[in-house]
Amino acid sequence: MAKYLHAIGDLERISDHALNIAEVAQEIDEKKIKFSPAGKKEADTLINAVSEVVGLAFDSFIHNDAKTALYVEPLESVIDNLCDEMKMNHIQRLQNGKCTIEHGYVFNDLLTNAERVSDHCSNIALSVIESQQSDEFDPHEYVSKLSEDKETSFSQYFKKYSEKYNLKSR
Repeated sequence: MAKYLHAIGDLERISDHALNIAEVAQEIDEKKIKFSPAGKKEADTLINAVSEVVGLAFDSFIHNDAKTALYVEPLESVIDNLCDEMKMNHIQRLQNGKCTIEHGYVFNDLLTNAERVSDHCSNIALSVIESQQSDEFDPHEYVSKLSEDKETSFSQYFKKYSEKYNLKSR
């Protein structure tokens, strides 16, 4: 029951952010905004990564599968890195005249909402993992220790997702 109670708020927030992303898409369409080829590739990469993390989180939740939930946190970390890299790339495009401030507003809205969706997916996955652990499971401690140990599955999955969603290779 605790797993469901934790997840309800996260599922609601994911739907809120999904609506925000739909509104960004509508604004892009209505204003006929065209991203630069590089910006479009980056946005496509981010959307693919977020789609995957949502699928993993929902599958782990529906099937109460802690093994699948283990994939979520490394992908969420990759998404955070992607968003940071995309912000820096956007600034470069602005400085080089390949983009405009108006593009930046919708691009930033997309990044913010995508990053928050992945954060809520992480919370859902952690609730699945927590439901199969002892009473002493601390999700915050668990997450902070993940990236410290270079031999964990987290590090292996993080590397896999970093390669899969690498902006430089696209």
